[in-house]
Amino acid sequence: MPEFDSAVLSNGTPVYIVPSTTKDILTITLAMRGGSSRDAVRGETSMTMEMLKQGTQRHSTKDFNEEVESRGCWIRTSVDHDGASIQATGLGEWFEDLAGLMSDCILRPLLEQEELEKLRARIVADLMIDMADVDWLASRAASQGAYDKHPYAHASLGSPASLATLTVGDLHAAHNRLLTAPRWIIVAGPVTRERAMSVLEGAFGAMPASTALADIAPPVKRQGVGVVAGLDDAVQTSFRIIVPALPMGHPDYAAAQLITNVLGGFTLARLFTILREEKGYTYGAYASTLVRSLDAAAVLSTSVGNDFTADTIATIASEVTRLGSEKISDDELDSARRYIVGSFARSCETPQQTAWLVHTLLTYSLPFDFFEHYVRRIQELTADDLIDVQRRLYSTDTWVVGASGVPALVESAIQPYVDVVEPWNRQGY
Repeated sequence: MPEFDSAVLSNGTPVYIVPSTTKDILTITLAMRGGSSRDAVRGETSMTMEMLKQGTQRHSTKDFNEEVESRGCWIRTSVDHDGASIQATGLGEWFEDLAGLMSDCILRPLLEQEELEKLRARIVADLMIDMADVDWLASRAASQGAYDKHPYAHASLGSPASLATLTVGDLHAAHNRLLTAPRWIIVAGPVTRERAMSVLEGAFGAMPASTALADIAPPVKRQGVGVVAGLDDAVQTSFRIIVPALPMGHPDYAAAQLITNVLGGFTLARLFTILREEKGYTYGAYASTLVRSLDAAAVLSTSVGNDFTADTIATIASEVTRLGSEKISDDELDSARRYIVGSFARSCETPQQTAWLVHTLLTYSLPFDFFEHYVRRIQELTADDLIDVQRRLYSTDTWVVGASGVPALVESAIQPYVDVVEPWNRQGY
């Protein structure tokens, strides 16, 4: 883990500085806790963050974009269930300008009706396109199946139905919530601690002090459920299968990561090898861990032609069962180990990558030496160390199968591997 520095603004905002003497690119990230899980109207946080760039009290939308792009820079926002962020990227010489434009976004947004209508129309159009995409549908079906009534079941962007009800007043309420949410700032690039704190104090020192957020109950994931998002004219079936996983702070997190990588973390893993290389059903089949503040899940994903639907789910079920009961071979374990360690090494090459690692540590309230211990543990674990974790996590008894494709075809294929099959709720996603 490369070194970084830390300090605190006068309003209590923690600041983390990742300096660089060899890179010209600079990024400023303002991250706030409290994402779409706290929406009163689904999609309000995502819409509010996107609206921050649609004009400020100092700049119209056109003028704001010109200010950013004329410097060869960009500013973007992002939202997930647990947090929101605004990030600026450009040459280090524009540090003060970028910080000022970012502070305009967060402190002085216009949030006007005309821009809301334009943005709403664009996002709803995109969502309607998504609803003809089997991969997107399968992902939404899996979330509904696993998380049911919990906010994690719903898309951060909201739905066409929820966005239709969104008002400027909702945006202002969400903006006020974000202004006082717990937060941090990360600066990465050619900047000293002294310079960073001077510029950031001038730009963000006027933000109100943070206040604690009310707790949200963690989800209780359902098990043995299949959810089908039907698409009558689909030529493919897409699967998104959710199985239990472990949060990053868990003592067995490294073991769980090794196990998931053996199943589908890279191109030498079991799912990819069998479904693509041996059977030729797909371009790719993967397993990855989705960690959130209140939950962790492994997501198995692939898309195959209609003719291969039944055998694909049968193959995945067989591999999940095998992984949950048989010791992993030393060769497979070594390949997964090398992939994880090599990937981590590549993730530390630039100040911006280090900034992302710092952001991850802060998001999940992890100690700053977490990654050092994680990589060491990855290198130490043996196949015998993993078998108990395999048995706890991998079983078709506890999985949730999200699938999209021709309804009758998909339903008949997944029926033998779940306790209940239900349709995806298009209105409630």
